[in-house]
Amino acid sequence: MKRTIFVVIAFLFTTNSFSQKISISIYNDLNLNTVLVTPTNGSYKLILGQKEIQLKTDQIIYLSRLGDSILVRDANSNLGAWSRVSVVGQTDEDAIRVKPILPSTPARQYDDNLSFYVEFNRLMTINLIDREKYIASVVEAEAGPGRDKEFYKAQALIARTFAMAHIEKHKSEGFNLCDGTHCQAYKGKIGFDKNIYKSTIETEGEVIVDTTNQFITAAFHSNCGGFTANSQDVWVTPKPYLVSVEDRYCTSSRNASWEVTIPLNKWKVFLQSKGIDTLSITDNKQFDFKSKVRPVFYPIANQKIPVTQIRSYFKLRSAFFSVKVVKNEVRIEGRGYGHGVGLCQEGAMQMAVKGWKYDKIIKYYYKGVRIVNISEVTSTEQEISGDAENKDSTNVQSFKSE
Repeated sequence: MKRTIFVVIAFLFTTNSFSQKISISIYNDLNLNTVLVTPTNGSYKLILGQKEIQLKTDQIIYLSRLGDSILVRDANSNLGAWSRVSVVGQTDEDAIRVKPILPSTPARQYDDNLSFYVEFNRLMTINLIDREKYIASVVEAEAGPGRDKEFYKAQALIARTFAMAHIEKHKSEGFNLCDGTHCQAYKGKIGFDKNIYKSTIETEGEVIVDTTNQFITAAFHSNCGGFTANSQDVWVTPKPYLVSVEDRYCTSSRNASWEVTIPLNKWKVFLQSKGIDTLSITDNKQFDFKSKVRPVFYPIANQKIPVTQIRSYFKLRSAFFSVKVVKNEVRIEGRGYGHGVGLCQEGAMQMAVKGWKYDKIIKYYYKGVRIVNISEVTSTEQEISGDAENKDSTNVQSFKSE
């Protein structure tokens, strides 16, 4: 019953897929038991059942799981145990600090409101936040500070498109999205570059749709190495807007090239696991492979091994590489960083520097798409095969890198 009540309250603002509010489970990968919350800006009220307590800036509130309830304390007194606790902001500039204690992890700042309840044997912590503030924070987490505004606008469209396409991903759990890469990386209140929020607001409500007026799978990666990848070459499922394009803008960026050396015997062990008879290979030059464009297969001994399998096995930065054997080592010369599908972040950054507008950047990497307001999308109830695709990734130095 308790969880049902929370779901009803939480979704007052979020059951409409086009609402201006969105609910995010924060610290979602932690088994939280105790947190401290501290208002740092604006004006907050602590809601305990029918009771409201006005909080002061920098006032510390302790919340600890006690069975199926939450024990609430301040510095001077015990405020009781409650099934649900809310901390509600009263202005447009509200910000609050959340510090997990059990387990201990670094504190983060969050905009807008927080709600707490016990479920799944842990203290659930939900951030009910203005959608565009959330999008800006995702952009900062995924792209980092100090970029051109047109790049941030393009990244905001990507983040908003993903969020709206998956707005009911965690509905059965009582919130919209979580803060992990399972959904989108979200690290709380934007903290470094205010141009990110400005760029987000300037594109407010804009999303990317395909020819059927459905949200696209808005895949992106750090650096394509000069050519993006066809979606079917990486994830099997073809998407007409996720096709390979040449990208000369990223080739001088930091993630454009790399090199890895692997012992030849380890290379042979991998090939043997794929059914290759390495004993029949008498000349090491037969292992060599040169790729000027993004490859799909590594040809060896009259067979073809998907390069994505090689990348996964050896944990390579990308599946765009050449192979050369030098003595008893395999030298892999690679290009790019990430799966290579969709928008290339470092390419898009350079496009923006050179004067490209965000809509042109989007349409360069996603073919045949349109940029529309959310209200024009025909339906959010669609099959999104890109769930695993967009999140076949780890976030490295603020870049979607896989």
